[in-house]
Amino acid sequence: MKEYLKDKYIRLRCKKTYPEAHTHIMIGKVIEESINYIAIKGRTFHFRRLVDKMTKQVHCGEVAIRIVPWDNIEVMHCLDGKVDYHSDICFDNSGNLILLDNSKTVIAVRRDGLE
Repeated sequence: MKEYLKDKYIRLRCKKTYPEAHTHIMIGKVIEESINYIAIKGRTFHFRRLVDKMTKQVHCGEVAIRIVPWDNIEVMHCLDGKVDYHSDICFDNSGNLILLDNSKTVIAVRRDGLE
């Protein structure tokens, strides 16, 4: 199988299995992909409905390698250039949740469950 995503930085959102589930977003570098899963080294970000642009409502996971079955992925974006997923988070002027890296990488746009 050709690995199209290997060594690329991505942002993916996992499917919610029930309506009350938290939004689960992962940002990182693809280290392996197979017909069944994708392996990503990066961080996770979990939140429900964010209000008042308070970052303490976001649970930021530790940097780790995570194996995600393709069936659990709702949407994936390839990101331009290198992403520093170790960076702190904040909200930009538009209300997007972002990493404070050089590119101001978007974790979640305002419409993705942000108020």
